[in-house]
Amino acid sequence: MSAVWKIFSIGFRQILRDGMLFILLPAPFLLGAALRFILPYADGILSQELKFSLYPWYPVSDAFLLTMTPAMIAIMCAFIVLDERDEGISLYYNITPSAGWNYLIARIGLPMVWAFASSVVVVLLFGLAVDNISVILTVSVIATLQGIIFFMLLVSLAGNKVEGLALSKITNIISLGLFVPWFLAAPYSFLFGFLPSFWIGQMIYFASQYGQYIPLNYFVMGVISWLIWIVFLNRWFLRRT
Repeated sequence: MSAVWKIFSIGFRQILRDGMLFILLPAPFLLGAALRFILPYADGILSQELKFSLYPWYPVSDAFLLTMTPAMIAIMCAFIVLDERDEGISLYYNITPSAGWNYLIARIGLPMVWAFASSVVVVLLFGLAVDNISVILTVSVIATLQGIIFFMLLVSLAGNKVEGLALSKITNIISLGLFVPWFLAAPYSFLFGFLPSFWIGQMIYFASQYGQYIPLNYFVMGVISWLIWIVFLNRWFLRRT
């Protein structure tokens, strides 16, 4: 365990030295604060001037926060790995006891624990529609698992940090599934069920419409969709790590 903490602390110091990575630490809270105050303000203006309310769309804001918080942390972790690959540090880890699971726990395991906790706190502080803690915890699990997918995608496909920046746009595309439940009715919306982000949106949509609870099958399907991505990415990921 000491090896894990040592690798983790090295990565954390790297974040503190890199301005781009450092801003990703408070970014979920800054985003949450912005949405928490801008959307109600805009809703007041639109309701008065155009008789159009943003209130029905508040759950989308919560789903977006729950999705983006682990995504930002996962991208930050992927960039650390890509930096270490560029500098040849990863080769050093491969020949030490820090290789394998110790390295992965330090680079994505512990950060995803932080991502999960951050997701819960961000929505409790800045959420506009969802206030049921069991709903928030359940959706945060799927959002955190999706963050692992983003990490694996970037580490598997990017050869360096520059490529990682370009490929991070893929995470935005994968995240679009969270909007589907509000724009496409069932059963057609379930065509996007291969995306974990869809189940994040579906769970928030259901909870906001039907009394702040989530059917167990939605959570199970979210986990299954994550496992499909993990199996698909696993071979590429192992080759690059």
